[in-house]
Amino acid sequence: MNEKQAVGKQKKPTLLSIRQRTQISTEQLAEEAGVSLTEVYVVEIGGFVKKEVASRVMAAFVKLSGMYYTLDDIRLHNVPPTRARHKIVTH
Repeated sequence: MNEKQAVGKQKKPTLLSIRQRTQISTEQLAEEAGVSLTEVYVVEIGGFVKKEVASRVMAAFVKLSGMYYTLDDIRLHNVPPTRARHKIVTH
């Protein structure tokens, strides 16, 4: 593995590790994002979460902190959107 590959393999920080360097609380993030504390925590630890929720939490963090981060900058697992299930109607 060359140096460039090694740098690319480094783990991204979690939002939790970034937020802990600020004065922002999980409660503030949840209120600003309009999501539950649990959802904020899952985003913060890089868990499995819907992209819409993660986007709202990240936008709230950027607004409250004045720091610029995107979802690409943090460790996060997105849950794919659920597909609509259609009823099969028979006559």
